[in-house]
Amino acid sequence: MTINNTTSSSFTQSFSRYLVAVTTAMAGLVYSFSELNAAESPVGHEFLANHCMYCHEGEDAEAGLNLEALKFDSADPQSLDAWTRIHDRVVSGEMPPAAEERPDPHDIKQFSELTDNALHDAWRDRYTTHGRVGGRRLNPLEYEVTLRDLLKAPWLQLKEMLPPDPESHGFDNVADVQEVSYVQLARYLEAAEVAIDGAMRLRPAPEPTTVRTWFSEEGRYLGKGWKKIYKSIDDRPEWTFFVGQPNNAQAPRRIRNKSQQIPGWYRFRVRCRAALVDRSGEEEKLLPPTEGQVAWINTAAKRVLGKFDVPEGPEGGIVEFTAWQYEGEPLEFFCATMNDSKWNKDVPRHGIAVDWFEIEGPFADESCDRDVKKQPWPSESYQQLFGDLPMTPWTQRSRFRPPQPLNRPDLTANKRGLRETFQLPPKMMMVESRRPAADAERLLRQFMYRAYRRPPEESEVKRCLAFAIEGIKNKLCFQDAMRTAYKAVLCSPDFLYFQEAPGRLDDYALATRLSYLLWRTTPDESLLEAARTEGLQRDAVLMREFSRLLADPRAGRFFGDFAGQWLELRKIHDTSPDKDLFPEYFCDNHLVDSAVDETVATFGVMVRDNLPAKTVVDADFVMVNERLAKLYDIEGVEGRELQRVSLPSDSPRGGFLTQSSILKITANGLTTSPVLRGAWVQDRILGTPPAPPPPGAGAIEPDTRGATTIRDLLAKHSRFESCAACHAKIDPPGFALENFDVMGAWRENYRSLGMGTTAKIPPNERRGKYKIGLPVDASGVTYEGSSFKDIHEFRDYLLSREEQLARNLTERLMTFATGARPTFADRLEIESILQKTASDGYPVQTILRDIVLSEAFRSK
Repeated sequence: MTINNTTSSSFTQSFSRYLVAVTTAMAGLVYSFSELNAAESPVGHEFLANHCMYCHEGEDAEAGLNLEALKFDSADPQSLDAWTRIHDRVVSGEMPPAAEERPDPHDIKQFSELTDNALHDAWRDRYTTHGRVGGRRLNPLEYEVTLRDLLKAPWLQLKEMLPPDPESHGFDNVADVQEVSYVQLARYLEAAEVAIDGAMRLRPAPEPTTVRTWFSEEGRYLGKGWKKIYKSIDDRPEWTFFVGQPNNAQAPRRIRNKSQQIPGWYRFRVRCRAALVDRSGEEEKLLPPTEGQVAWINTAAKRVLGKFDVPEGPEGGIVEFTAWQYEGEPLEFFCATMNDSKWNKDVPRHGIAVDWFEIEGPFADESCDRDVKKQPWPSESYQQLFGDLPMTPWTQRSRFRPPQPLNRPDLTANKRGLRETFQLPPKMMMVESRRPAADAERLLRQFMYRAYRRPPEESEVKRCLAFAIEGIKNKLCFQDAMRTAYKAVLCSPDFLYFQEAPGRLDDYALATRLSYLLWRTTPDESLLEAARTEGLQRDAVLMREFSRLLADPRAGRFFGDFAGQWLELRKIHDTSPDKDLFPEYFCDNHLVDSAVDETVATFGVMVRDNLPAKTVVDADFVMVNERLAKLYDIEGVEGRELQRVSLPSDSPRGGFLTQSSILKITANGLTTSPVLRGAWVQDRILGTPPAPPPPGAGAIEPDTRGATTIRDLLAKHSRFESCAACHAKIDPPGFALENFDVMGAWRENYRSLGMGTTAKIPPNERRGKYKIGLPVDASGVTYEGSSFKDIHEFRDYLLSREEQLARNLTERLMTFATGARPTFADRLEIESILQKTASDGYPVQTILRDIVLSEAFRSK
């Protein structure tokens, strides 16, 4: 039998015309916000001529700022930004420079008031005409999470299919820098196809099977198959030990995957144990472990299915978890806490023993209920698309064309793996509808309401419904007719863009903004119902929904995404510690993942417990597991799960600055960099980013031989006048963090590959080539003249700037919440929030709540 995958020519042409119209609409939506009318303003003041022009005039103007050519264009945001920077530097006293004659305070006040009024009026006029936020589109993460929730398909992986959005002001959801093109639209179309096809799950109800693999049968581990060594299966050893797991992809512990490998939910079970392996005598002895062990089960593509603590004790234990498995995925057992050093057999070594590995499935849903009769089928994702319509086998007698296969041969293997594979004859399935036109309209209206996050207009329904009706007329199976209509919805600007008009947001738009802030996804039914019946413009209703969303586990998406972007956690894998200088960290993925989890969890505690903003740099607790506790020299912590641990008053830890994740992303793997760390503190913590280095400033190469310290190299570099001023601001915060190495462990001395004393490395640990080098000096003097001798005194300096810490956090939260950076016109609102929260120490949840109640959040 031949399967015809081709629709009618007119049908294809209609959808192509629709895509062109969608692209044009998107372009119009974006560019309409850029149709600006230039206007002049009388900011040209004699103050500039008397105090600024002699340095900032002509092509050779200082810092590239030519005031002679700079106009006050109220329609140009870049012009307004430039005048804002001029205003701020004059008011703060930074300009004119200290070496120049100071202007009369009356002149400064007059200039400040003039520019203040002009800037405020210009931004407010722009808000009235264009709105505060431009045409904001779903970024790749929001797109993926939205479709997972919209289709009830949490296994979908879509964000890597979409081009990343550029970062602006620390975040990738800022409307002003988002673009759309035909190429991007093609990617969205492809991602929509993958999502819809994956959610259909067109197959008979799954019939789970159980497959168990004994690790001792694996010839790879024993050198020969067990049958060649043991007379019977009863004679084989109970445990197969791993004691030297390479923590990388060079030699993965593969697991024979003999499950059905039909896409679906599976239950994974592993019998394993942790032990201290002693092979110094004639017989191998298994001793109780002194350190906990962690293992992962992941795919060959490094998609982690489960992470778990390895049970201890002579009998071990059985670990169980559920995960989604795609078709044809090879599996690996990863010993996350082991190293690849050469084993000194005279000294016991920690190991992980595995008896068997079991896969059961596929199941209909994540509950993995063994009772097939209790499993919901068709799946919940199917029901999001086709409601209560039944699924039946397609036969030759059907008046419809054969269903279009979902695993098309023109797709790459990776993209086929994301789709729900079609079972071939005689089990090809179809959605049965006795009233296809009526069912198509009913289902499409329901889908569009959830996808558009508001009731769809009649013209919108008719436009998308036309594709389904044309498919039905061409005798396509119902799901194939609906597939194109659903794709049209998911490629529409009404789905991809936040639909907001200048002025106050309507209730549905406000519900959307709140949901994407706290859940990073489309509003749920309760939030949409509140928007429809009660109105979110009422403070009490808005705050009730704010509290409900924040208390939900889905708020973890906000904690992770905001902290990941604000603190640059996404750069955690950009560098790796050098295996010769820092062998104990080499390929320690468990430590790196734990470090990121700690930072995200800390921010979550700050929000949920409403801790003061100063917790950013001064917390009396850490969120650590056993691996992080070992790095931080904290005793009494066991297991891979993070725990809140109180700190003694003299601890150098507490706050983001001294966390492993932050200290790693501000190092380069070979050594730490006061420049990187100092610039990070100035930008991300204080909100006063340093100017970019001038052309030809050059880089500072670390001296891994150990003859000089980074402080010595910076002192030589800063002798140049063009470098000294910037480094006087940047370097001190970095110096304060020099007692922490590239992964955040405390140190008193640097490491070197040349000069120094020989390091003492414990047995069965990785052997590096490093020596103990010169001592660390963590003292410094801030730009304002405050001296400090270590991280404790530098933290005191930061605490003296508590209001600035809170202001930076408030501005970051407002940018993330609204999709637009705060402008000059938002300053009064930000200052109001700070004034209201100051007496309580600027509590973080209260700041976030006040942002949600602000005009900036409730307006376009």
